[in-house]
Amino acid sequence: MSIPAERTSSPQLHTARLWFASSHLLAMLQQEFFAHWRGALRRFDLDEVHDLRVASRRLREGLALFAPLLPEKKVARLSRRVKKLTIMLGDLRNVDEALLFFSGLERPASGAAPAGTDELLRTLSKEREAAQKELTRALARFRAVRLEMELAELTEQVTPFKPRSVDPFIGIGLFAAGALEERVKLVEELFPAALHEEDAVAQHRLRIAFKKLRYRLEILAPLLEGTDSARCLSPSEQLRRVLKRYQDLLGKLHDLDVFAEMVQERVAPGTGREELLQVLAQHRAVLFTDFRQAHREQPLESLVSQISAELRLPHRPDQAGTQL
Repeated sequence: MSIPAERTSSPQLHTARLWFASSHLLAMLQQEFFAHWRGALRRFDLDEVHDLRVASRRLREGLALFAPLLPEKKVARLSRRVKKLTIMLGDLRNVDEALLFFSGLERPASGAAPAGTDELLRTLSKEREAAQKELTRALARFRAVRLEMELAELTEQVTPFKPRSVDPFIGIGLFAAGALEERVKLVEELFPAALHEEDAVAQHRLRIAFKKLRYRLEILAPLLEGTDSARCLSPSEQLRRVLKRYQDLLGKLHDLDVFAEMVQERVAPGTGREELLQVLAQHRAVLFTDFRQAHREQPLESLVSQISAELRLPHRPDQAGTQL
């Protein structure tokens, strides 16, 4: 995903107070979201749709992260509006991913596509055209200007002078460490059930938990920039790579479950449906083996502990006394 240049330029937030840093980080998320919004309107293609969808998810995670500092009802209402857009973009994404998958599907022995594939591709192509037209109309109806104004007003309401459920004067590092650990705890709670291959629901929940953890880490990334230039790979970057591995595997598992539903709904019995479902099951079994291997090879606890330690302490000796 390409991130607008504005998001990479931030003041030194390592030792800032929560109210100041949260306002700045929320503003960056809004800039990112509306930059991708305008890009999607100018050039409607798969990459733009994906970037806007990811930006909408990151914005929602930012609202959830800093909700203790914001008016509860406004946060909930704006988050729901952004979520509607996320869902609309997801429908088109699912069809696009299915077209990519099934168009490249071949039998290992013959090299030919399984029976029923051509019929499914024709159906999905028609659905893709209809979905794109509907999304184009929906984006035109979406009240982005009003949303932009309301989000800007919300950010301005982050002040240290109103009573909130969290102390606005605590250091952003201490708050961020706790917020990161909160998402990690949810991942750890969901993992045992997801290790049962047949429990697709548990794997779906874990996928969402990993996604939110990764977005939260990316939102807090400015606090970790330049923590130790001598290290080739910082703990935060290591964790991001680990999270991406898990997220990719769980995402592909979920895609295969969605594809199986598409086959059952769109391919008639006796015309290749059973063969397609068998092929999908074989792909899923291989992916699940990779997922279990990732669980054995890359535990999260040590990396999260290192990042939490970095977030709680001043990152540079010359900034230890600097507070905003």
